[in-house]
Amino acid sequence: MVCMTRRRIVRRYGLPVCALVLLSALTLSLSGCGSFFQCEGKPSCPATGTGTGTGTGTGTGTGTTTVNYAYVANSATGSTYINGYNLGAGALTATTGSPYLLNYTPSGMAVTPTNTFLYVASDPASSTGALYGYSIGTGGALTILSSNGATELAVESTTSIDISPDGQWLFALSVDGLTLDEYSINTSTGLISLASMYSITGAANGVVTPSSVRVAPSGDYVVVALGTAGAETFSFDTTTGLATLATLISPATSSTGIYAVAVDSNNYLYCVGTAGLQVFSVTNAGVATFVKTYPTGKGAHSVVVNGTSTFVYVGNETDSTISGYAIGTSGALTSLTGSPYSAPTTITALARDRTNAYVLAAGYNATTGIQLFSIGTNGALTSSGTAASGILPAVPGEIATTH
Repeated sequence: MVCMTRRRIVRRYGLPVCALVLLSALTLSLSGCGSFFQCEGKPSCPATGTGTGTGTGTGTGTGTTTVNYAYVANSATGSTYINGYNLGAGALTATTGSPYLLNYTPSGMAVTPTNTFLYVASDPASSTGALYGYSIGTGGALTILSSNGATELAVESTTSIDISPDGQWLFALSVDGLTLDEYSINTSTGLISLASMYSITGAANGVVTPSSVRVAPSGDYVVVALGTAGAETFSFDTTTGLATLATLISPATSSTGIYAVAVDSNNYLYCVGTAGLQVFSVTNAGVATFVKTYPTGKGAHSVVVNGTSTFVYVGNETDSTISGYAIGTSGALTSLTGSPYSAPTTITALARDRTNAYVLAAGYNATTGIQLFSIGTNGALTSSGTAASGILPAVPGEIATTH
């Protein structure tokens, strides 16, 4: 995610001596300009980050610095397809080979931090629950992985998956809501192995409805959303892979549910559901403390934080809108200008692109079920393109993007 500038090589052959002196002086003066020539995070710039510009993908233009893909389940082609999009030009351009036929209905998707593999969980209501893996190739093309001749990497009935920021561990929230299963990832082959299983209890005054699992960007903790049974956080050791129950977040009443969660780079936890948007501060041991509840649109059911942890967006399924907030000190939120924003019909999923320039939303519409929004400097969303998807409301809407 490094925005890189190539050094200009000036050929000095044939230049007069005085010209060389002037050129040398000019070079010295420009070298003191600090970040004057650095990319400023505009949509047209390459992906930004904290690296030094010496990594791979800088020479031929085929490395991971050019990767900006989004994979959307519940395709307009059918519920057993995934649509792939290249967002590099700020448009919904089909990836190579898209749409991809899976022969099962996805219930969860996640891309590894190195953008090497895409993992997909199958909806057990449509087929035998399993986890599948795909290598991400040139142009975003997907090629299914196999283990000993079988394409199912693991037999797993899950409703949501996520991957740790170091790319070593995959978490799967079981469809019965009883366990959080953890798999180690072979980062070379993409194959996975069951490492641990953690029991889930949920709040006693609610019903466990497994909805979402997310690993904090810091790697400090894992959180699961459990519907009216609330949410649970687990402290996490990325080195050993060990997770330990830390906090049970109980809903206010048996009718108040948490259906989606997101975590920012400062360990603030955002839970959305029938109570609106709840903010929690979380320690590096995974202990959550309630901060405040903010009103949203009707049917808040998805949430995403932008890459710099300055904005948070909530998808409101019932009124088909997106509520946007600026993130201030101590997790305090302020509604963005123009919020709420019109979104795809019955919006079910949100994601951000790797350049932090766009938010992608998925809903249920055969012509405009996918919508790409550009993020303004003040966080406001502006629609910049639509595509067909989300034709079956009974099928989970899922989006996985590269990092």
